[in-house]
Amino acid sequence: MLGARQGFTARVKQENPCVVIVHCLLHRENLAAQKLSKDLHKVMNEVIQIVNFIKARALNSRLFSQMCSDFDSTHMHLLYHSEVRWLSRGKVLQRLLELRTETEMFLTEKKHQLAHKFSDSNWLMQVAYLADIFAEINSLNMSMQGRDQTLVGVSEKLSSFKAKLKLWMNKVKAEKTASFPSLNILLENENYSLSQVQDTIVQHMSKLVTEFDHYIPENAQKYSWIRNPFNIEAEDLPEEISNINNLQEQLIEIQSDEALHYDFKRQHESLSSFWIKVYKEKTILGGEAMKALLPFATTYLCEAGFSALTVTKTKYRNRLQPEDDLRCSLTSKSPRFEELVNTLQCQGSH
Repeated sequence: MLGARQGFTARVKQENPCVVIVHCLLHRENLAAQKLSKDLHKVMNEVIQIVNFIKARALNSRLFSQMCSDFDSTHMHLLYHSEVRWLSRGKVLQRLLELRTETEMFLTEKKHQLAHKFSDSNWLMQVAYLADIFAEINSLNMSMQGRDQTLVGVSEKLSSFKAKLKLWMNKVKAEKTASFPSLNILLENENYSLSQVQDTIVQHMSKLVTEFDHYIPENAQKYSWIRNPFNIEAEDLPEEISNINNLQEQLIEIQSDEALHYDFKRQHESLSSFWIKVYKEKTILGGEAMKALLPFATTYLCEAGFSALTVTKTKYRNRLQPEDDLRCSLTSKSPRFEELVNTLQCQGSH
């Protein structure tokens, strides 16, 4: 739909070539994390089959829940997997590992064809690895959500995650698994050998690095002068920036401004607030910074609006005009109830 050649992007660029088009970084992160190797994809499908066998049948679900209750388990239910819920995979796998004993007993009692998988060390290690890596991806996804997220901050988080992937890959090659808690516990408690799945794990992480580089090219360094304008030489500003000469001069001027430097070091205000203050005096430098800070890095605010509308305008209130209610739901300001109450007359006695 965005279509850089014939779609929405191309049409907008025809009207205004200066418009910046940003593809939601949450969507791009999800696309990069989707692909699994043949072996891991098979493991994931088998986990889904096990969960569906228990959850999709009311009787099985009740019996499994009763079994968990009898064993005083931490959880009473497994979790459904859903492709449209991006945090689903990590949570489903982690819950299965936590209820591993109960699930194995239930499947064995029901003579399910996948019951033997819980005795397969290779399969269990792959499930544990997938649970750990998707937990890390879920953590990254959650950290990129929020009201004050900018391209600068989100790009830094993605660059950090790509660097961690390379670190983890080298550690697994050296047979160090402390970065993967579930896998590490399994290796220590069951005396399994990592060499059985070492190549599979390394290949998957290598594929993740490649996919992240493809969908999210490295650009954190591009914003380093915005993150800390007092720790960069004017000559090091990116050459592609327009009005580079004026920009360099204004950068030198703000670096010499002790008041701005003090405000920046206090860290009481957000990066956007600091650059708004700079923009009032240095329009060229501040304007270039705002080009990176203004675009929405993710669709979080849009999704929050949809969620608020779903809660507010139910089938019982389908004639409601929700504009004012939505404004109240989405605002970050707290109502001054005492002042509002003081403007109204209390109900008199009868």
